[in-house]
Amino acid sequence: MRAKDRTGVLGEDRAAEYLQAKGHRILQRRWRTRTGELDLITMDGAQLVAVEVKTRRGLGYGHPLEHIDEAKLRRIQRLLSEYAAAHRMWSVPRRIDAVAVVLKATPGSVELRVQIDHLQDLP
Repeated sequence: MRAKDRTGVLGEDRAAEYLQAKGHRILQRRWRTRTGELDLITMDGAQLVAVEVKTRRGLGYGHPLEHIDEAKLRRIQRLLSEYAAAHRMWSVPRRIDAVAVVLKATPGSVELRVQIDHLQDLP
């Protein structure tokens, strides 16, 4: 597995742990169709949530959330609708969240510091 892919999986793991601690129930991880992939699908109370996870090893290329544009949000919305239809959840309220995970190496240690930012209900 490429280092980039390992970073992404590690970020998704941390995001899932964070969301579960906040009361989300994880339904799917890396749900794929021919038209795309959703990183995490959760239930937050009565809402079905598609969670876009962006992970970086530092802020050298900007904050991870800066890399979610309108086209990405439209694609996530379409995929969430596909998921709802495939799982007979048409009437369940839906929303899109984003979780940024920044992994920072601690000098002189093998441990990583993890910073998590969570935006709820993106447009």
